[in-house]
Amino acid sequence: MIEGLLRVATPKPGVEANEGMTDDNTLERVAIAGATAIQRLIAERDNLRNRAHVQQQDLVALSTVNKGLRGQIAMLRHRYVELATIIIAQLEQYDRATRDAMQDKEDIATPPTDYADLIALANRLKPSSDARPATEAKSTER
Repeated sequence: MIEGLLRVATPKPGVEANEGMTDDNTLERVAIAGATAIQRLIAERDNLRNRAHVQQQDLVALSTVNKGLRGQIAMLRHRYVELATIIIAQLEQYDRATRDAMQDKEDIATPPTDYADLIALANRLKPSSDARPATEAKSTER
């Protein structure tokens, strides 16, 4: 754009600038071209300012959304940690209950030696299946 202004403002070699009308026309064309260039520069500046303003608003909006999302992620993380803690506590409780049940089963399966003599005596004194009670034996003899 400026090159065009220089060509208009700079006379060609060999052409005389004696004509007053040509100088006025040239000066007028240079002034119009300069005014047009200034208007374009102002329009571009305004356009860039508007784009910068819109981008600034977008940045503020995105920053707000980003902050909200970070808060939600932190809340989710906290909740997952709580849930994991609860699940681990329940698994530990289940493990203790299972171990206690297995220990109780082992205790029942292997009675202590203190009771072994009593169990042996009870087995010896237990009536046999062929022996009839005394009252039945007397009633069948009559």
